[in-house]
Amino acid sequence: MSKILNEISIVLVCYNSSFKLKKFVQKIPNETNIFIIDNSRDYSLKKIFRHKKNIKIYFKKNDGYGSSINFAAKKIKTPYFLVVQPDVTGIKKSSLIKFYKYAKKIKDKFSVIGPHFLNASKSGHFQTSLKYKIKEIHNVHGSTMFFNKKIFNKNKGFDKNIFLYWEETDYNKRASNNGYQAYQLNIVKVKHEKGKAVKTSNPNDVKKLENLYTWHFIWSKYYYFDKHYGKFLSLIYFTPILIRILFRMFIYKLIKSNKFTKYYCRWDGLKSSILNKKSSMRLYKIPSNL
Repeated sequence: MSKILNEISIVLVCYNSSFKLKKFVQKIPNETNIFIIDNSRDYSLKKIFRHKKNIKIYFKKNDGYGSSINFAAKKIKTPYFLVVQPDVTGIKKSSLIKFYKYAKKIKDKFSVIGPHFLNASKSGHFQTSLKYKIKEIHNVHGSTMFFNKKIFNKNKGFDKNIFLYWEETDYNKRASNNGYQAYQLNIVKVKHEKGKAVKTSNPNDVKKLENLYTWHFIWSKYYYFDKHYGKFLSLIYFTPILIRILFRMFIYKLIKSNKFTKYYCRWDGLKSSILNKKSSMRLYKIPSNL
């Protein structure tokens, strides 16, 4: 088993997540190398993990989730790596071994393998039936992804233009076109405590984070559609969405509702993507209230 654990590296992309990282790392065996890519320049991490020889920490400019994974992939020497967010629980030694063994069972012919999520909503998160130990799936959730490094590089990793959201969908789409299918490994079960990886006690900052996620989700969604289906079909698909956003902005502005900011961020993100502007919105630019 020790040999298997030496074949896998773990990548943790974080932003002000030291409190989650400490808990997560406790479950990971010392035989497995851990690469922490910190986008918040939290230099206290060096002190926190100074006695952990299997942990390497890199501080870099925050230019997106996918870009950070690409950065880590260049540093990794092992044949496999698991990308996991600090707010995912359930990853342990046995999980790593199961990912490895089933990768071998399908002869490494996969783009990415993901786990079964115990707390995922049925409406917004498609999963395969638990009657299958492993099953093909059109897309794997970006919070927990197991890769073969050679295949990851062959599919050219993640699109560096995407800052947040839809990066895994884009990767899986390109990989599928190259003949590599995504899989869900249902015998590995995890929970994703969405939105709890970033530590903040300021309600205003929490609201800004929500608005940031709203902006990037719609920007990335349009970018993905435009990239894979063309501008004409994308505009047809997004025109009704744009009309609904503008209508709600008008209503919420009229009644002075706090929801106006959310829809303003949706409008601004979608407009920026339609105009081919970069995914440049950052936390310090996001208004908490307009």
